[in-house]
Amino acid sequence: MLAPPLDGGIPSLLAKMLRTVPAGFLGALAPPGGMPIRAAGRIGRLLRPPSNRATAAASSAVKNIVILFQENHTFDNYFGTYQGADGTAGKGICLPQALGSTNCVAPFHDTNLTPVDMNHSWNSAHADYNGGKMDAFVYAEGNKETMGYYDGGDLPHYWKAAGEYVLCDKYFTSVMSQSAPNHLYLVAGTSGGLIDNKVPKTIAYPPIFQQLDKAGVSWKVYGFTSWYKSFGYVQSSPTAATNFATAGEFAKDVQAGNLRQVSWVIGASGGSEHAPQNIQLGQNSVAGELNALGASAYWGGLAAFVTWDCFGGFYDHVPPPQVDGFGYGFRVPCLVVSPYAKAGFVDSTTYDHTSILRFVEDRFALSPLSTRDAAAAGMTGAFDFTQPPRAFLPV
Repeated sequence: MLAPPLDGGIPSLLAKMLRTVPAGFLGALAPPGGMPIRAAGRIGRLLRPPSNRATAAASSAVKNIVILFQENHTFDNYFGTYQGADGTAGKGICLPQALGSTNCVAPFHDTNLTPVDMNHSWNSAHADYNGGKMDAFVYAEGNKETMGYYDGGDLPHYWKAAGEYVLCDKYFTSVMSQSAPNHLYLVAGTSGGLIDNKVPKTIAYPPIFQQLDKAGVSWKVYGFTSWYKSFGYVQSSPTAATNFATAGEFAKDVQAGNLRQVSWVIGASGGSEHAPQNIQLGQNSVAGELNALGASAYWGGLAAFVTWDCFGGFYDHVPPPQVDGFGYGFRVPCLVVSPYAKAGFVDSTTYDHTSILRFVEDRFALSPLSTRDAAAAGMTGAFDFTQPPRAFLPV
């Protein structure tokens, strides 16, 4: 097994900034993998790139944030042939079937809507990555389906959302591994060094839920909630513990006018798309949730993000930037649906799961939880808040 790094590292500019801040202000900087920042709000805000401060005020037009978190598909697997995005089309890609072999497998249209569940652990991901060559997927995964892709005929709702709103083609997972570490980065800016799905019974570092509660911002998590219920804050807070529900409750809350200010849907009610689930069932469920939001009174102040937790063993051709010893991991799609989203726009800003966390923090004037979200771009490239809110176009 590959040994995980001893620490998460810090981007060089942020490291210099941190070295100028007295240790007493920051408190304990642990555990690894996006080091938590236990700092006063003022210090936390100083750690943010100044270019994003103005956009935080502009995002006040957003009243409700919804994060729809699906599973296990890379960007190339879902959008590799999407015109105008950085995909596999026209690049002559063909990966060797075995190490040193001249026989290779090119990307191909996969007609199997229930793909095989391939290995997507820390070890397999790093084997696929192959030091940044991105050429070992076929023999490391031991399955040619890693090179398969779907197109607009297979995923019409997702492709329509991309055409009407925003598709991010440089959105990476936070950890080059499987699901749980990436779920934790989404709400805490770190996985505490965790590289697999063996989440401890109690997680000591804080999730964003704690700051949201302190600021009086309502929130709720739907769907698969076990890992988020492991946060010590949730276990010790009677009010936080009530903010978890089944995926099916999301639609009911939207219809009843009970949508929280921040909502996470961890796996749509119709399916998370984790192989071997039928990808169209999950897609249809996500589209139904987006269309319900668009038809509701929430649309005028909505920012909805649809993304996928990890790569699921599928190929992607873009080497992920290595910002520390844990990631980034491979690209996954991210769709941004909002009356303020740029129309039919491909956003090539470098993002990861902590970018959505950063968007939440900026919108509600919260402090960063770790060095990762402190340095993250906050999804603002997908929005134009100078335009009036536009009418909803169903997906």
